[in-house]
Amino acid sequence: MAVADYANRLFDDDYVREQIGDALIRGRKAYRRARDKKAAEAVKDKRLMEHVTGAAASLQEAVRALTNQPPPKPKRRPLRTAILLGCVVAAAIAADRAARSSEG
Repeated sequence: MAVADYANRLFDDDYVREQIGDALIRGRKAYRRARDKKAAEAVKDKRLMEHVTGAAASLQEAVRALTNQPPPKPKRRPLRTAILLGCVVAAAIAADRAARSSEG
């Protein structure tokens, strides 16, 4: 896709413009909140971090919409971890029962 195509989509696509506008607003709020703080204070400020991460997320959504990329699949690590833990526990129980039955 040529740069002109991206520029046309940038002006024509309402969703992309909305996401970029949201990113600019959140970035401005973050800047205003952080400009009077020291770095150590700014890192601990939860509202500031919400503004920064929200701005980054809005920019990511705008880029995805411009490039027609699907949203990323959510990571299913908690489910995978629970399944793995269940398998380990089941194997331990089976090994314990096998050891007890061979003793007696």
